[in-house]
Amino acid sequence: MRYTKSLGMLAAVASLFAAAGPYAAEWKPEKPVELVVPAAPGGGTDFIARTVQKIATSQRLIGLPMQVVNKPGGAGSLAFTYIAQHRGNPHFVSVTYPSLLTNHIVGTSPLRHSEFTSLALLRNAYMGFAVRADSPLKTPKDLLDRVRKDPQSVVFSTFALGGPNHLALVLVMKAAGVDVRKLKVVVFASGGESQTALLGGHVDVVPTGLYNLRGPVQDGRLRVLAITAPKRSEGVFAQVPTWKENGIDAVMGQWFGIIGPQGMTAAHIAFWDEGLARVVQTDEWKAELQRNAEDNEYLNSRDSRRFLDQQYDEYRRILAELGLAKQ
Repeated sequence: MRYTKSLGMLAAVASLFAAAGPYAAEWKPEKPVELVVPAAPGGGTDFIARTVQKIATSQRLIGLPMQVVNKPGGAGSLAFTYIAQHRGNPHFVSVTYPSLLTNHIVGTSPLRHSEFTSLALLRNAYMGFAVRADSPLKTPKDLLDRVRKDPQSVVFSTFALGGPNHLALVLVMKAAGVDVRKLKVVVFASGGESQTALLGGHVDVVPTGLYNLRGPVQDGRLRVLAITAPKRSEGVFAQVPTWKENGIDAVMGQWFGIIGPQGMTAAHIAFWDEGLARVVQTDEWKAELQRNAEDNEYLNSRDSRRFLDQQYDEYRRILAELGLAKQ
């Protein structure tokens, strides 16, 4: 699977203010806004929420307080259910990521993405395959050779079967000719627990977003064998090869966006379109992206809705092949 930019992305950014203009003055928040995080404090979704909160406050984009509320559980399902309960209320929004789609596909949540208002796609993070610094797996070839010989000889960890980390593992191993049904995968309740298990030596390899790996790599506790990016990253991960360099045609990004409840009006959407477009154009946002080896992949409400539709179909195809999609 390839995560690709919408052909209309740049045009959408350029035309956003003109499109929002007729509605932007019609509505503004009348009380503090809740920005919900579908995970515990720390990690990618929490970091994004707090960055949006900080920039929105410093730039006075909302005019009223924005409160970050963490609602972990069910690979995001608890947070998404909470948002769905506030139909038509634009004061409740949430960070979202691929689990919004995969939870419905595998049957762990009855909520489909079309039951929300897609407000924006914000950024894209590529995945790194991490091992402990003292791991005997030194290169991508070491990993592939061992798994090809015996798929059960390496213990992988992830959270949420069918989630982005699991999909990255499946795509890489499938491209390498490995029977992914035979892989030994331990599922944890969160990405943090998965990484803790790696640091403790309980598992061998963890596929996860590069934003989770910067600190452990810098302090020498973890190494990254390869990344699921189309080209090498910069900074901390500059020396890490891509899977493509190793003959594995697997490119996958973990996208992050913002959703609201179903039933938001055109004026509500226009407000969030304008505000979030301003957030992603700030120097502070761009600096954080660069620091975390992420791409600025902004799409407005209309285009992000189309993107989610496309991603849902693609994830469903992949998970159906694995026998994980509900009938």
